[in-house]
Amino acid sequence: MNETIVKEILLRAKKEVFTGNVGNSLTALKGEGVDFAEIKEYDYGDDVRKINWKATAKTSEVKVNVFHVERELNIVIAFMVSGSIQFGTIRLKQEVMAELLALLSFSALKNSDRLSTLFFSNHEEGFIKPTKNLGVVEDSVKEALGIEVLGKEADFAAFCDHVNSRFKSKSLILLIGDFYGEVDLSSIAHRHEIYALIVRDRFEENPTLDGDFTLVDPSTLGEEELYLSPGIAKEYATLLKDHDEKLYTHFLEHKIVHGKIYTDDDVYIRASQILKG
Repeated sequence: MNETIVKEILLRAKKEVFTGNVGNSLTALKGEGVDFAEIKEYDYGDDVRKINWKATAKTSEVKVNVFHVERELNIVIAFMVSGSIQFGTIRLKQEVMAELLALLSFSALKNSDRLSTLFFSNHEEGFIKPTKNLGVVEDSVKEALGIEVLGKEADFAAFCDHVNSRFKSKSLILLIGDFYGEVDLSSIAHRHEIYALIVRDRFEENPTLDGDFTLVDPSTLGEEELYLSPGIAKEYATLLKDHDEKLYTHFLEHKIVHGKIYTDDDVYIRASQILKG
């Protein structure tokens, strides 16, 4: 792990969060109030979903429920570990994901929210328990950059099982990964608020290859000799596009806010755009 990269990531993230506008991104992520306060008469602009129909029927006047807003959020940042994040033509996806982790962590802690950090492949690779301590960000970035990813694969079914067993109360889950393979978050989306940040490299989506290559599967480390032509590369790009369209449909069906960040993007600007919806 390069200590210089760790320091650069921490300095950039802290500067953006505490002196720029990106730090306000998470303030828009509000959980629903759960503490009932009172019943009052409906005023123009009140949320119609909070109408108390029983009280309305008794008084013949529209009544709405009022709740105390729970400002403090339980935030979980999940860093999905897989061999495929050890790739990048501009920067490694793993490094961009670490930068996102720092940005989101500082943002959560600035808002005085409880922050947990989970590193997960097909099992828990590491966990930083809930805290409001800013010092934890350095630990999580070091973990994100130092963790061995080659030979590992993100298993989203196992991830959902793990989340359901570990996090009993409603949480806001910020999921960072490249989202390849089968992705089904339906079993946690009904209980938690999910944000998916997809980190990709433009070359892997539109490869320009022509010739004989030895390809290494980063998840299994298996090797295969292949001849790649522009036609084959185009077919691969089409298959990946189909995969992503299926992924986006799944996210939309389960009201999961999502967006893509490339290795040559400004991480802070793109993250802010995604979180604000």
